Amino acid sequence: MPPSPRPVRGWALRGVLLSIATAALVHLLAVWALPRAIMWRLSATASTEERAGVYLPPMTDATQRRIVMPSPDLLYATCSIDVSQRPMRIRADPKTPNYWSIALYAANSDNHFVLNDRQAGGTPVDLVVVGPKAYAQAPVLPRGTRVVNAPSAKGLLLMRVLVADYAAEREVVEAARRTLRCEPL
Repeated sequence: MPPSPRPVRGWALRGVLLSIATAALVHLLAVWALPRAIMWRLSATASTEERAGVYLPPMTDATQRRIVMPSPDLLYATCSIDVSQRPMRIRADPKTPNYWSIALYAANSDNHFVLNDRQAGGTPVDLVVVGPKAYAQAPVLPRGTRVVNAPSAKGLLLMRVLVADYAAEREVVEAARRTLRCEPL
């Protein structure tokens, strides 16, 4: 007759439950807390220049890591988004034959809106970003603007302009990114 199976001991069951609880906590931290911590760190370490409207960092090289894994063939522009009290108006008219894009990121680093040169079809960008909470007074939207509903009150705008040869294209690509405006409505 084969030996009877041993009953599961209390310590083994507690070990399994503790492992499951630890795995759930690590998963929660990785999926929920880490993206928010990254965005918080990014805004907390931003210079005064970066927080005041549009920030135009220099062309990327091997020493820059403010943006995770920056591409050496893209010229960046950023602006902090805060729609907790009132909407923000985003405008740009990047007249360049090269690729460009404007992406909006929520407080948890989720990308919630992208517009590129092909989608814009040569027309100027005019966006109004509204927050998830109602405002005390309904905003009067400028005619012809596109409304973007932000999932969080704070976030980040990242504009990218493709650059093949920065020295040769400098005037055109710098002028393109300098058209970016981020202003409270």
